[in-house]
Amino acid sequence: MVAVGIDYGRKRTGIAVFVQGAVIPSEPVKGGWDSILGRMTELSEMYGEFTVVIGLPLSALGKPTELSREVEELARRIRDTGYAVETVNEVRSSLEAVNLLGKKDRKGRVDSVAACEILKRYLHII
Repeated sequence: MVAVGIDYGRKRTGIAVFVQGAVIPSEPVKGGWDSILGRMTELSEMYGEFTVVIGLPLSALGKPTELSREVEELARRIRDTGYAVETVNEVRSSLEAVNLLGKKDRKGRVDSVAACEILKRYLHII
């Protein structure tokens, strides 16, 4: 089984891949939805079929936010291109990534490590 995790951001989107039993951060995507879809195409050429797991940014009370509606629309667009898509509550995934890395960075490592955390939640990996 292969799965691709996405920690969506309007400027930069973290990407992680679950393959051969390991969750691995990948290079983040800079740019919009077309750039994200382009990365999905690249990854499908590398890994074949996979499930896309997108972090859904809900409020602290679990309610939809402006960004969560945007993520739902991105999920629909990815589904329309033929990928299976799941969403997972991403609350605290970026904070967990910062804690793992020891600092916040500007190169996207935090975003891709947050995508790893999202994938781990989906896969029930602690």
